[in-house]
Amino acid sequence: MQSEWQKRVNLLESALDAVSEGIIITDTRGRIIYYNEALEKMEGQKEKEVTGRFLTEVYPGVTPETSEHMAVVETGEPVKEVTKMYFTADGREINILASTYPVWEKGRVIGAYSVCRDVTRIKDLLSRNILLQKQMQAGSGENPLNNGTRYTFEHFIYTSLAMDRIVRQAQKAAKTDCTVLVYGETGTGKEVLVQSIHNASARRAEPFVGINCAAIPETLLESILFGTVKGAFTGAVSSPGLFEQAGGGTLFLDEINSMSPQLQAKLLRVLQERNYRRLGANKELPVRCRIFTSTNMDPQECIDKGALREDLYYRFAVFTVLLPPLRERPEDIEKLASYFLRRYSGVYGQGVARLDPELKISFLRYQWPGNVRELEHVIESCLAMLDPGEDTVIFDHLPAYVRPRFIRGKPLPAQNLRASGSTLHQILADTERRVIESILQNNRGNITQSARELGIQRQNLQYRMRRLGIRAAGLMD
Repeated sequence: MQSEWQKRVNLLESALDAVSEGIIITDTRGRIIYYNEALEKMEGQKEKEVTGRFLTEVYPGVTPETSEHMAVVETGEPVKEVTKMYFTADGREINILASTYPVWEKGRVIGAYSVCRDVTRIKDLLSRNILLQKQMQAGSGENPLNNGTRYTFEHFIYTSLAMDRIVRQAQKAAKTDCTVLVYGETGTGKEVLVQSIHNASARRAEPFVGINCAAIPETLLESILFGTVKGAFTGAVSSPGLFEQAGGGTLFLDEINSMSPQLQAKLLRVLQERNYRRLGANKELPVRCRIFTSTNMDPQECIDKGALREDLYYRFAVFTVLLPPLRERPEDIEKLASYFLRRYSGVYGQGVARLDPELKISFLRYQWPGNVRELEHVIESCLAMLDPGEDTVIFDHLPAYVRPRFIRGKPLPAQNLRASGSTLHQILADTERRVIESILQNNRGNITQSARELGIQRQNLQYRMRRLGIRAAGLMD
């Protein structure tokens, strides 16, 4: 009969074989004593072929000095989230994210184990996506410069003074060569803005390379940014990073606040020294590109929460552009809606459609949390719902997810229209001005406290005050 100890071992092995992560356990000398089924599938090796052998035998290039297992046995400290790229016995490239931990017994380390996650598919998808974008842009008539961009300042659709100031500010940034930080909510058009600056600058003939830092696993982001050299880790091959791919053009780091503090520190050094190294390299390469960054949160809030290093922020914020959300510039909604109606009417085989007057009022009242991107998607969805011969978009054509959020517009009382100047924009502006002035007066002109009561960021309140011509000093008791 099996002993109780043996039953527990069998149960443990069954459980470890059932998990999707690869698991390998070694003793203090680096000899493999367990190798689960998930790791067999990842690496194409059999447990019976590796169990009992040393790591240095199974993995070419691994030495006692470079082995995480031996380092963990010696120090007793875990080594977390190390990226490894190597080739299997049948020639497949795999990318593993591994964390290695010590095994303790009665106060001493008796072995080590690694938990490995296969991130090969993620890296493949990223590489294919970048390649596909380049191929599409190379064959697209929309991109005569063939530099990785689609947008110029001509793509900005607006009537508001706020956006006019921003475009003029961005055009000034195009004449300089300093770093640029763009702050705006999701969907406000941050990438449209930075591509426009690039295409109006002296670097327009050079590549534009953009990456969303929040969309890339942290362990891959460093190698994607800086590149790797052959031998940097087991099976590593030479690969240029985005700094190198951008050349003398522009590198855009979207949602920089999603990058880890450790990688932010490395990026800060690159900005200071204007040099960087590929992972595993001894030779430094010069940074030739201009760097743009963006956040979808208030930068000061990011700093307060530890999501953005303050010293890195000051490096990036040499030229700062604040893109206001669509709800703060309602006068742009109608023009944007008209533009998207013309654009997508042709796509869906319709004549130029129009918005029902009652729906147009609801468009102006809606807060548009997804900003311009949401407005575009709603218009496209409405046009897809039109029947042949229809040319008016009504409430019934709205996407189901957004329909309950729209309030059917009703005509306002005539006296209110006359008092406010007869346009919805003026009515909304007058109401907004009265509310802000009242809150500021109650707080003796304190902008920070007033913004907190209004439930908006300080920068947003300052923007609204500039737009409406409100001075806090004039409202103090």
